[in-house]
Amino acid sequence: MKFHQVIVVNPPNPPGFVSNKDSMGGFGHLFPIGATYMPPLDLIYLASYLDREGVPQTVIECLGEELDEEGMLAKLAVALPDPDWPALLVARTSAPTLDWDLSVLQKIKTRFPGISIGVFGAIVTHTLQRIEREAHVDYIIDGEPDETVHELMAGQAEEAVSGLIYRNNGEWVQSPKRVFIKELDRLPFLKWELFPYQNYRLPRSSNRPAVTFLPMLSSRGCPVGCHYCPYPVGQGLLFRLRSPENVVDEIEHLVRDLKVEYILFRDPIFSLNQNRVIAICEEIIRRGIKVEWKCETRIDCLREETLEMMARAGCTGINFGVESAEVEIQANVGRKPITRERFIETIALCHRLGIKTFGFFIIGLPGDTVDTIMSSIRFAIDMKANMVQFTSASPFIGTKLRDWAIGQGLATEHEFAYVNSFTVTMGNENLSKEQVRTLARFAQFTGNYFINRKGILKDDYRPSPLYQAAKRLADWASHHAAVGLYAVGNWYFRLRYNTAVGKSV
Repeated sequence: MKFHQVIVVNPPNPPGFVSNKDSMGGFGHLFPIGATYMPPLDLIYLASYLDREGVPQTVIECLGEELDEEGMLAKLAVALPDPDWPALLVARTSAPTLDWDLSVLQKIKTRFPGISIGVFGAIVTHTLQRIEREAHVDYIIDGEPDETVHELMAGQAEEAVSGLIYRNNGEWVQSPKRVFIKELDRLPFLKWELFPYQNYRLPRSSNRPAVTFLPMLSSRGCPVGCHYCPYPVGQGLLFRLRSPENVVDEIEHLVRDLKVEYILFRDPIFSLNQNRVIAICEEIIRRGIKVEWKCETRIDCLREETLEMMARAGCTGINFGVESAEVEIQANVGRKPITRERFIETIALCHRLGIKTFGFFIIGLPGDTVDTIMSSIRFAIDMKANMVQFTSASPFIGTKLRDWAIGQGLATEHEFAYVNSFTVTMGNENLSKEQVRTLARFAQFTGNYFINRKGILKDDYRPSPLYQAAKRLADWASHHAAVGLYAVGNWYFRLRYNTAVGKSV
């Protein structure tokens, strides 16, 4: 065996940020200090797979363990008998942290010259030009890392390991691509005991106290292929799913053995196969498992029967993309359009069943104008979701939106390090970047302070009559205030940008 052990690492946060690499389909987001920790599931799967196969390993999850560079290096020093110990270190990277992560890996290589270093993550195949110029990187893992790392640790010749990009006599060589794992039931349950799982908590809000939570994946891949979305880039277009029994077995383990109170499904479209979702819910009910859970899906993948079963089985929240209130803008970016009427009808049904709703909007998509953006803001006010979120169109590397933005002169070919989708990075064919930034700020202000009310008096199900009376008053007042603010903004932006058209990188 070439390596005596593998070290699986989620590098430290960049200074001043919380790095949630699982956000945005695995491309990652940087959030302010104090944000909820979201561990990268592909890292957890990798460590769990290696554990099942009996591969000697050390796990260093700097996010959950709250380790800085020195803390990480100290843990490495404990794990390695001497600096020249032949180990393979595999690090998870992301779009906004790539430069930072590579600098951290350089310090590791300097301190421990015997280590061979590999990197993986949804973006690595699309940033080869950046990674390959780093002399301290030995391997780039293309695609799902589990089998690739295992075969490398088992001593297979590098050229025989699919999904591996490696150095040979100073030149980079790429082995054949590894196909995505289709039979997800053969993957192990996540070995959370290897990680500081007690540190992953949803903070206290007006809706509920702080709770322990863990994320889960019951399926991978998204066949819709929206042009702006990183999920198909990282997980592929093929929808791959776990059986209902396998999913509920893991839920039962999390609740019974790890005392998890809340589960967040990270599937791109949880209810794409509604019959499977119903079967999962029936099995949760049959086993008497009591746990709250939340998922993300499309509104048009939710029949009334499906929602009723989800509510009975513990679902208390659904995230869904609206993106734009205008079906033409949705269709513009490869999204199967959903009408306003369908959103309103399904949101109302969710609320009757006790399921909170969270709607995502994107400002500045191709085709967006002042009129379409203001229309989306007004729809966010009127559709009555519990919470909304406004982000800006981000040309993530590898997406069709990126190709469009480059063709329009709105992005450069090798740019990748966007901080997050709240930060405006481009305009479109109708609006300059500064105009999109101003409209996005207005949308975010309206959403955060008038629709979401910063979470204040937002719990529909608290039993206190006094609380519910106060909430009804807050709902009425904030809705009318939001409508008034919208009217002023609509007048102002139409006047200000009536003839202003431009674009800016």
